[in-house]
Amino acid sequence: MRRVFDELVKTEGVIGGLLVGRDGLVIQTLMIEEEDAEVLGALAANMFDTIARTTQRLGIGPLKDTIIEAQNGSLLMCNAAGQVMIAICQQPVRLGEVRLEMLKAVRLVEKEFES
Repeated sequence: MRRVFDELVKTEGVIGGLLVGRDGLVIQTLMIEEEDAEVLGALAANMFDTIARTTQRLGIGPLKDTIIEAQNGSLLMCNAAGQVMIAICQQPVRLGEVRLEMLKAVRLVEKEFES
């Protein structure tokens, strides 16, 4: 499962990654302290769930991914086989490039969970 983040963290600006269950439990982490990963995983899963419920309520369908931009970085989250994949980025970052690498990583996660 560790190879999921291999290419993602090579992308300029990506400083860490997480794969968490929808309940917030950490499945995989890379470049993030364990204690921080647990807190971030729970918070991110909660945010993703809130946004997902909002898109459903608005009638625009299931949430695929979301980008949260802050002053000094970004948080990208996407659905990965029913889990939440998170990329933490600092400036400068090419969000499109990170998003493409996340989609590749999602395919790996989907293969893992199919097995």
